[in-house]
Order: sequence, then structure tokens, then C-alpha cells
Amino acid sequence: MAPSDTTPPVRPTRVPGPMVIAAATGLGVFLSALDSSIVNVSLVTVARDLAVGREEIQWVVVAYLLVYTAFMPLMGKVGDRLGLERVFQSGMVLFMAGSLMCALSHSLVQLVVARLFQALGASMMAANGLALIAYFTTPEDRGRAMGLNSVVLAAALAMGPVIGGVLSEHFGWPSIFLVNLPVGLVGLVFFHYEVGATERDEEVAFDVPGALLLLGGLAVTVLTVSLARRLTPDYTLPLVALATLFFVGFVLREEAFHTPMIPVALMADRRIATSVLSALLMFIAIVPVTYMFPFFLQEALGYDQSMTGLLLVVHPLVISIVGPAAGLMSERVSGAAQTSAGLVLVAAGLFAMGAATPHVPSMLAAVAVMGVGTATFSVANGNFAMTAAPPQHRGVVSALVNVARTTGFAIGTAGVTAVFVVVYGVLTGIPGGPPTIDVTAYILTYRAVVWTFSLFAVAGAVVSLVRGPVNRTGTDAVGEQATAHARDTEHPGTGLSGQ
Repeated sequence: MAPSDTTPPVRPTRVPGPMVIAAATGLGVFLSALDSSIVNVSLVTVARDLAVGREEIQWVVVAYLLVYTAFMPLMGKVGDRLGLERVFQSGMVLFMAGSLMCALSHSLVQLVVARLFQALGASMMAANGLALIAYFTTPEDRGRAMGLNSVVLAAALAMGPVIGGVLSEHFGWPSIFLVNLPVGLVGLVFFHYEVGATERDEEVAFDVPGALLLLGGLAVTVLTVSLARRLTPDYTLPLVALATLFFVGFVLREEAFHTPMIPVALMADRRIATSVLSALLMFIAIVPVTYMFPFFLQEALGYDQSMTGLLLVVHPLVISIVGPAAGLMSERVSGAAQTSAGLVLVAAGLFAMGAATPHVPSMLAAVAVMGVGTATFSVANGNFAMTAAPPQHRGVVSALVNVARTTGFAIGTAGVTAVFVVVYGVLTGIPGGPPTIDVTAYILTYRAVVWTFSLFAVAGAVVSLVRGPVNRTGTDAVGEQATAHARDTEHPGTGLSGQ
């Protein structure tokens, strides 16, 4: 066989700069983030039009979250093997197809099925987005690219509530999905012409049993958390046991397989483990703002949807402003110091927000502090994780960081709801609360929820302090040693691909 048939492609002649690659991948990030924020603010309208209640309409979000979270690590591995750019572009096409299906849906079942296609496409983009940035940048300029990526994400989250309210009110809820089509088409064309091919790790076989075990574990975990409030112990305990069996089986499979989806040595790397865990804790901590704050504004304080959408802009707007500076900082300051400082700011902002409740201007000032902390942490954590990751496993590490985000949101949403229901019921003396809003009890309950979840940010700061250093001047030696050790212990000296 000719050498060209077996030699992996070298670095492409068309190499985008750090800002170009951040913009190209950022359009995919923009798509999924915009869709998420638009859908959340429009759920009431969708439920009314499809004649379903709150219990049913939640599956528009939960089903998306299940598939998105479960397929993220799989798509990272697929990207490492088939090419990061190829999987990313395929994800954009699938997401647009799912968006069109959503717009054409006439029942809840059709809409939920269409959302599954959206989620799969979004997982393909998210799992390989950071990896593409890492591939086409160096440790010296990676932080700036990560910073621009965070700006794009924040802009989408900020625009979503406002755009969603206007579109659903004046053009009907299908328009909130149709808006993805022109944005996605522009992004697809730009990506195609600006981003070259990446190297393929074609010698590595895809671990199907391992992928299914991980998929099962993540799916059961997210499902259990999403339904936690409505499950009795008779159902909860077996689901927890099943998820545990899936995860244990996955670890055992990865230890035994020739070319594991997530090498055990990679999973044991303290720097990557702390990056994932601290991200999980941070995204749990901010749920009282990202998920519950709109309910508080509308139900307790009587704000309308348009005003609520405008107030929700504060957090992502601050992130978009601070993001580029946080990226520059991450190129000069240790990852442990910057991520811990960011999480301390998140915790301080949450504590101040609880103390300021219900004075909205003061609450928004506290949310701004949180935004500074969120940007400071997220950019540094992403830069740290991608720099620590061995080059051939950046897709997997990118996926793990994103899994931490979505899993944190799922756990946080269920946790916030559970804490609110319990505390509100205690304060009103009625389990679940009275049929009409008790404003005083609602304010006290929201304050308790915010303060409770600030503890997750404190825990994340502690975790970040022990993450260790990375090499900023070139290939990370520790990561390379871990990869070599994993390779030697998996199939020493054979040169065989997995079966």
C-alpha cells in the first residue's frame, strides 16, 4: 500500500489564526446556546399552543439534555478518530435539520423527537469545538481564542430571551427554531472555507461496548436527577444502582480494552479530573441565577416576560465583556490561581445576591460580580484543560468539560427545585406551597436557595486549588507521559489497532 494511504494527514496548509478558529467554532456554539435560551423563555407559549401542561412540556428540555449529555464523550472520541472538523460540520448540519423538524412539529411527541436530533448535532459541535481551538492554537495564544469563544457563548445567551420573546409573540413559536437555519448556513459556509482538515487517529478502534456503557450511565443519571422530585425510593434506589453498574462496567471495560474511549491514565490525571469536577460544581452553583431567577422575577415580583428577558442580559453581558481579558490573563496566571479566584467571585456574588433580595438593582449588581467570576473561571478552566490534555485526546477532554456543564445544569435544576419546594412548604405550612403566591415566603425561600448553592462555588474553589501546573511553552510533558503509559499498558509493543 502506498505511504499516502496509511500516513495520517499532516497539519493543513489552510491554518486559521486563533481569532478565526474561535469565530468559526463560535458560530456552532452560538447556534446551540441561542436555541437553548430561546426555548427556555418560550416554553409557556409552546405548552399553551400544544395544549399540554408543565409536567409534559418539560420533556422538550429534559429529552434534549439527556441526549446532549450522554453523547458528548462519544462524539469527542469520534472527532479524534474521524477528524474534528468533519464531525463538527456534520453536527451543524444535523442541528439545522433538527431545527426544521421542530418548526414543523404539530404535537409534543413530534417536537421532543425533533429535539433529540438537535441535541445530537449540538453534542457533535460542543464535543469538538474546544478541541479545534486547541488544535489550531499554541499555549501562547490559546487563551485569547478561548476568551472570544466565551464572548460568543455569552452573546447567544444574552440575546436568546429577548429574541425568543419577540419571535414567539409576533411570529409564533415555530419561528424560534427557524431562526437557526440562516445562522447555521452562514456558519457552515464560513467554517468550510476557513478551517482545514485535522489529523485522524485512525489506528484507534471505536469502543462500542464502552460507549454504550457510558451512554447508559449518563442517561440513567440525568434521568434520575431530572425526575428526582417525583420518584419514590422504590424507583430511585434501583435507578441509582443501575447507573452505578453502568459506570463501574465502563471503567472495567476501559481498563481492559486495547484503545479505550477515555484512557484510564487520562481519567486519573489530577489536572483533568479537577478541571471537570470544578466545572461541574460551578455550573451547579449558578443555577439559581440561570434557571430560577426568571421565575422569581415573574412570580414573586410581577415582572412581565419582556422585562425579565432584559434583566437576564446582565450575567451573559458581563461574561462577554470580561471574557477576552480573562483569556489574556489565563496565558500569564496559573490555572489554579485564576480558576479559584473566579469561583470565589461567583460565591461572593451569590451571597450578596441573597442578601440583596428582593431589591432588584442590588441583586443585578451581585449578578454582575457573578458574571466576572464565571468568565474568569470558565476561560481559565477551558485553557487549562486543553493545555493539559494530550493532543490526541483533546476531543475527549473537550467533551468531558462540556459534560460537566450540562450535568451540572441538570443536577442544579433538580436540586434548586427540590430545595425551593421543601423550604417554601415549611415557611407557608403547606407542602409544596399554597395555590396562590405568598410573596414574603417566596422571597425568603429564594434567598435560602441562593445561599445554599453558593456553597458549591466554594467547594469548586477548593478543588481548583489542587489542580497542579501545566507546561505553557509546548507539549505538556506530564500528559505525554500519561498517554505513553496508557499506550504501553494497553497493548505494549504490538502496534495493533483495537478490535
